[in-house]
Amino acid sequence: MSPFSTDLGRIAAELPDALVIVDQLGTLLWVNDASVDLMGLDRNEWVGESAFGLMHPDDHAAALDAFSTVAQSGRGGLMDIRVRDGNGKWRQCEIRGRFVPATPPDSGVDGEDSGFVIIVVRDVADRRRLELAAGDADLLRALVHHSTSLLMMLDADGAIVTANGELSRSLRRDIAVVAGESLDSLMVPADRALFRDTLRAIEGSADVTVRFRRPDDSTVHLDMSISDLRDDPLVNGFVISGTDVTSLVDTQRALRHMADHDSLTGLLSRRALIAELEALVNDGYQHEVVVLFCDLDSFKQVNDRLGHGAGDQVLVEVARRLEQSIRPNDLVGRLGGDEFVVVLPRAAGVVGGDMAERISTELAEPICAGDELISLRVSIGSASTVEHPTASRLMSAADRAMYTLKHDRRAADEHQSV
Repeated sequence: MSPFSTDLGRIAAELPDALVIVDQLGTLLWVNDASVDLMGLDRNEWVGESAFGLMHPDDHAAALDAFSTVAQSGRGGLMDIRVRDGNGKWRQCEIRGRFVPATPPDSGVDGEDSGFVIIVVRDVADRRRLELAAGDADLLRALVHHSTSLLMMLDADGAIVTANGELSRSLRRDIAVVAGESLDSLMVPADRALFRDTLRAIEGSADVTVRFRRPDDSTVHLDMSISDLRDDPLVNGFVISGTDVTSLVDTQRALRHMADHDSLTGLLSRRALIAELEALVNDGYQHEVVVLFCDLDSFKQVNDRLGHGAGDQVLVEVARRLEQSIRPNDLVGRLGGDEFVVVLPRAAGVVGGDMAERISTELAEPICAGDELISLRVSIGSASTVEHPTASRLMSAADRAMYTLKHDRRAADEHQSV
């Protein structure tokens, strides 16, 4: 009859912790069901084998030392060892042993040289989860400090209570310096109202993207998730998780610029210029808008004679001179080829005519193309919202006016050459 078939033995078999019993030679005598579940080993193959055969070789010396002294101390200390499970993988486990004499100390029978060791085994992963759940402050502090997201707590008024290390890494701020300051004081002034409005209107949680100013005046874009925990007696404020999205914002801005600007000249693209013009005309603009449609005369001859590289030089210089000619709020774009359009908001009176004359004068100056200086003439057609109240009609009318002028000039040139 097994000494473990008693009522106490049956209780031990049902314990939730893994429990094993070994003799003084380290041979496994008995294991409970929790041990089988933990290690995934066949009980029949396990019992009768040496416990050291299941341990990592590098842990044998420490385990042997603990095993040899537990009989004298009665109860061993906690020790971490690696144990091979049924899948052949090493599992980090925590063990504690206790020596039990074969005969009770008060029986009058000498049993000091015989007995067995009861060992409790626990997976360290389970212990770590228990420590975390129980509030292991040091572990939690390390996890929070090294998080790549900015984590912070604000009081009910939006002032900074505490924050993790990302505050220093991303915003270049020291928590000892900014603690107690309103978080929005670290933001770009234009975004402060948005953040304050988000806090006032929050219902449980909210997301907002704002810009922060670093001490060196560089800007960081943070995508922030805000949780309202003012009703939580432990927090009594807001908890914020922020992710640095500066690179993403810069990439998006660059893509938008590429889509909205001509790759050669940097002027507005056809699509972007027409969109801006439609916005001006359709927004109930109370002032006259003038469109100047500009086409370079005989530009094809530059490409044919000097090559497209020289032609590109000419187009870039034309774009630069157009930008120098217009007013601060005017728009200029390249439609393609040698066609450019200038949009003049608030073009009351003779502004359109004066601007066309200024552009013609600027472009009449010789332009370096390759190794030559060439002179260009520009044909400019004009249209106004006074006669053409929609964007499409403005563009069409200015285009027609330009071709009419170009045709009349060509005819006059041919007449003079006869």
